[in-house]
Amino acid sequence: MRGLHVVSRRVAALADACLPASCIVCGSDEPTGLCAACEDDLPGSRAPRCIRCGIPVAAHPECGDCLAAPPPCARTVVLADYAAPLDRVVHALKFGRDASIARPLGRRLACRADEALDSLPAGLRSCVVVTAVPLAARRLAARGFNQSLEIARAFARSRALALEHRLLARRRESAPASTLHAHERRAALRGAFDAPIRLDGRAVVVVDDVMTTGATLEAAAEALLRAGAASVINCVVARTPDR
Repeated sequence: MRGLHVVSRRVAALADACLPASCIVCGSDEPTGLCAACEDDLPGSRAPRCIRCGIPVAAHPECGDCLAAPPPCARTVVLADYAAPLDRVVHALKFGRDASIARPLGRRLACRADEALDSLPAGLRSCVVVTAVPLAARRLAARGFNQSLEIARAFARSRALALEHRLLARRRESAPASTLHAHERRAALRGAFDAPIRLDGRAVVVVDDVMTTGATLEAAAEALLRAGAASVINCVVARTPDR
C-alpha cells in the first residue's frame, strides 16, 4: 500500500511539473504556483503558533485559552496570517472563481502539515482521511465550487491521502463570521454539523480557507469526534491574527 502511495505522489508531481504555472503572489514563472520567496514573505508564515488554535504565541506551544479550555481538535496548522497579500489571493479564489489558485495553496499547506501528521500515533498515520468544511447550499450555488474542498483536493493529492467530501454536512446556514462576535459565533454554530459516515478510529484532516474565531472548525471537530474520529487536525490557509 505504501508503494502505491509513493507512486501516486510521484505521478501527481510529474503531472504538475508538466503544466506551466506562475506564482499566485508575484506572477513570476513558478512550476509549484507559489515561489519560495513569496511563501517566506507571507505574513506570519514563520511565526510560532499555538498548536491547538493557530494564533501566534510567544513561547509555550499552547496559548492560555487552549490550556484553560482545550478545543476538540488535536492540532491546527496555519499557512500564514489573513493579511496582505494572502487576503487578496484568498479573495481571488473565493470571489474571482479561479479554482486553480487552490492547487498551490493546498500543496504548500500539506507541506506545512507534515509535522502534525508525523506526530500522530503510528496506528493512525495509515488511516488519515482529508475533508473540507462544507459550504452552505446557497453559497455553493452562487460560487459554483467549494474553495475549501478544492484546497483539500490538492492537499490530499500531494500526500496521496484519501479525500472524502461527505464527512461533514451542514444542518443549517450561519451568518458570516465577520458579522458576529466570537461568543455569538460559537453559539450560532453549536450543533451546526452532522458527520453521517462512521469513522471508526480514523484521523481526520479538516481543511478550510480562513479561520477567524475558530468556531466553525470547533463545531466540525465535535461532529467528527461524535462519529468516531480518533483525532482531528485543522489545516487552514489563513488565520486572522487577532481572534
